[in-house]
Amino acid sequence: MKSIQRKFISRTQNKKPSFIKENFSVIVTGIASIAAIGVSAAQIYIASIDKDKELQLSKINAEETRVLEEKKAKQVWMLDVAKFMTEHKKDIFGKGEKSKQLQQIMLVTFPEEITYNIFEGLSKISEDQQLWADAKKAARILKDPSTKIFYETDFPKEILSSIADTLAEGDIQYPYQDHPIPKGLTNGDIRYFSEKDKLLAQQIKNNFENHACNEGYELKLNLIPLTEADIKKPIGYVEIWLSTKAISVHSKRCSA
Repeated sequence: MKSIQRKFISRTQNKKPSFIKENFSVIVTGIASIAAIGVSAAQIYIASIDKDKELQLSKINAEETRVLEEKKAKQVWMLDVAKFMTEHKKDIFGKGEKSKQLQQIMLVTFPEEITYNIFEGLSKISEDQQLWADAKKAARILKDPSTKIFYETDFPKEILSSIADTLAEGDIQYPYQDHPIPKGLTNGDIRYFSEKDKLLAQQIKNNFENHACNEGYELKLNLIPLTEADIKKPIGYVEIWLSTKAISVHSKRCSA
């Protein structure tokens, strides 16, 4: 009996503690750390969601503010136009050189989208309907330019300035300042989208090449018809794509 008890005690004393018991504190600490990491990750995720919502709300508020400011500005412009027309109604609704002067003043003073609608009405009710019909046409050109220039940022600015300052023939307008492009998109060309605009494109090509020549450059632009392309543009719409590849300095006299 004593022999059995000694063996049992000996086995009990020699028995090693289990892994969990031996490392219990380490395991608990690890679990706590993992839980803390999970909580932190959840907090970061929630914070990012809140930030996204904040940014979205900020964008919405900014857009609403912009629209509201545009409406206010338009109302102010309309009041200014009404005041101007009231002060000059005799000349505006009549005929003569004074009407032409007022037309030009209104074109350069008030926004195109406002003058366009006003000129449309005046072209129907004033004594000189043709005068205001022409003014409406001019306002439409300013409001919706039919010709656009795309230019590489290192293209000679003096050519663009010369064109902007001196060319305004018929319906051709050149709002180049809004369309800079990176290099490699073009070798220099004129693009038209209707067969009816072929002559217009040729005229623009000649205008640009002649003005470049007057500034001391040789400019060579290709005509590219896109009449069969899926891109739909209104008749009278032409694009000019200017590249430094198409231009070089010269010393010859211009024939134009």
